[in-house]
Amino acid sequence: MLAESIIRIGRPIANSPDLTVRERIRWLTDVESENCKNFFQNVLIVELGNEEDALSYVTVGELSTEKKSFVVDTNQSTAFPIQYPNGGNSRNAQGFYPIPCYLMYGAHIKAMAEKGQFFQAVLPRLKRTVGYKQFGNKEIETVASRVSEILEAHHTEFITDEKQLGILMIFDERLPVYMKLNEKTDHGDDVWIRESRLVPGTHLYLSGQETLKSIIDAKLDEARTLGKALHAVSTFTNKETEEVVSIYNKSWLWLSSTWEMPKSIYWGKNEWTKGIKVDKESYEAYVYGTQFLKKIQVPISNAVVKEMFSPTTSVEAKKHMRAGSFEPIFGIPMVLPLLDEETDQYYQKFLRIIRYHQELKDEDLHLELLAGMKQSIVPRSSDNYRLTILYYSGDLSRGEMHIRAVIEDVIPSVAYEVQNIIKQLRRRHLGQIQAVFELEQRPFYRVESLPSILANAYGPGYVWSTMQAVLHREPLTLERAVSATAKRLNELANKESYWEMKQELVFFYSFVFFLNRYNEKILAKGKDVKELADWKAMIEKYHAGSVELEDLQNAETLGFVSGLLLKQFSNSYYKKTGKDYVKHRVMKFGSKLTPEMIWKYGTLRCEELAQQWDLNISKNFHAVLAQVLLGFIEADKENLLISQKDAFMTAFWSGYLSYKSNKKQEGEEINAGA
Repeated sequence: MLAESIIRIGRPIANSPDLTVRERIRWLTDVESENCKNFFQNVLIVELGNEEDALSYVTVGELSTEKKSFVVDTNQSTAFPIQYPNGGNSRNAQGFYPIPCYLMYGAHIKAMAEKGQFFQAVLPRLKRTVGYKQFGNKEIETVASRVSEILEAHHTEFITDEKQLGILMIFDERLPVYMKLNEKTDHGDDVWIRESRLVPGTHLYLSGQETLKSIIDAKLDEARTLGKALHAVSTFTNKETEEVVSIYNKSWLWLSSTWEMPKSIYWGKNEWTKGIKVDKESYEAYVYGTQFLKKIQVPISNAVVKEMFSPTTSVEAKKHMRAGSFEPIFGIPMVLPLLDEETDQYYQKFLRIIRYHQELKDEDLHLELLAGMKQSIVPRSSDNYRLTILYYSGDLSRGEMHIRAVIEDVIPSVAYEVQNIIKQLRRRHLGQIQAVFELEQRPFYRVESLPSILANAYGPGYVWSTMQAVLHREPLTLERAVSATAKRLNELANKESYWEMKQELVFFYSFVFFLNRYNEKILAKGKDVKELADWKAMIEKYHAGSVELEDLQNAETLGFVSGLLLKQFSNSYYKKTGKDYVKHRVMKFGSKLTPEMIWKYGTLRCEELAQQWDLNISKNFHAVLAQVLLGFIEADKENLLISQKDAFMTAFWSGYLSYKSNKKQEGEEINAGA
């Protein structure tokens, strides 16, 4: 269950003895959110006194001239534990507030110029604030009135014609979260706000422990709106507890109350506890866990998303797909121990995941390779842990959450082996494959990550299922990759786009390399698919003219040798006629090339045309041609030209486009690879 995994992630953070009050405030609120940084430019502190009130205007941070953006003072920002709204109209009161500290949007700030308007804006927030629940409505209205009056009296000092965002804090010493001290200090659990305007020489503080308690209470209040029960058994601890609530959490909308499907039609609006009951301790861990997942989530780059979801059977269709035309997808890695371990050890692992900008180490799991998540790592762990990779799309701030895939129970050692295979492919074998087709040796975007490799091989509809198969040590097949490659090659052959055809074959043989190493290293199976390097012996036999009929008993080898044969013939034919033999004689009227056309319009006519045009072709050609023609007859009897058409055509173009004459090949070798 996703909720249980989040609680298991959050528990060591909640129980960590090393976390200070300021760090916990950063965990539980949105003071570090990129969405909130501009609110700290205009912070208004209304200090309520016994006889009079005071207003302070501060800026928590400074404008960076280099980045041309506002940089928040992260130490001082913890004095203003704000919550960023998720979904709904952000100008309306949402959820519950731990203390009277609220985000102010442009409309709110403009309303401060007229106390009646601002009174209506701030009153609903005060009624939803934890500390004011014990106050009657009349007293809350008095607070709203006093705040509105002082803001109206001083609005000309801070309201401008430009668009403004801000934060309003109401310092009411009657609330347990606030206190005044006679000195300014950064030590202890209490958080300094500023010097008092009403009593100069004294300082305003947040009580750290009371603030943390209020934050959790506010979250529980939100959960209670959808269900609560007394003296009931928690779903997660299986123990009876004083109170259980629904697990709904306004800050994490994967379990949103607006969903229809997870909720039974027999539940009332406030009966979500019939589905999941959570105790206070588990709920606190859940809140920490959701905040942690927010910190480590990484958007999948547009280039990778394009590779994952573009059509794979049409080159032209893929060309017209733009990288920015796909919905953004986010990835989250979750590491969970099979057995409980020391809280502090587990928390330190979490910190390493968060610091994804650090220098990557070879022993870490690089999620850019494994999952398309840029600059994200998971520290190398033993197989006493399990990795879960979660993908979602949508906008948290609007409450639009769509889980795309959850790949659970990934064994770290398996993920590490897959990572090593991709590294080998990118660092060494890709260049060797490109060299065979006489292409520039350079990075190839289709093999930059596991999602890209699998999507290009199997198609966008199979991305998640094949990723799960690979990371769970399940077998893969080659048929879909062969079929898709054959279709793309035929499309490009009609356009004579030979450079692009070579690129398609580079990817195909890159995938074949990946598949063979996956079968060998992870499934402990023998290599059963021919790689490009495996054709070396056949190429040598071809140039020696020693290819026999027994060598041509499968469609793949027959196709490859046919490709070598027609390319050698085409070179001589072009020298005599100035025309491309395959295009001029074999591919009629732009039709898609088939094994039968290669046989009947290609190889069968070679001897006749060689005599007619007096083509000077080396002896090996005639010796191999006889065997190939016999091979076609045998293949036709066994229906191989139809049943294995795609494998034949992929091998044919491999031979055709990789052919080198004896002069070029003299002293050269196709590297056999690892």
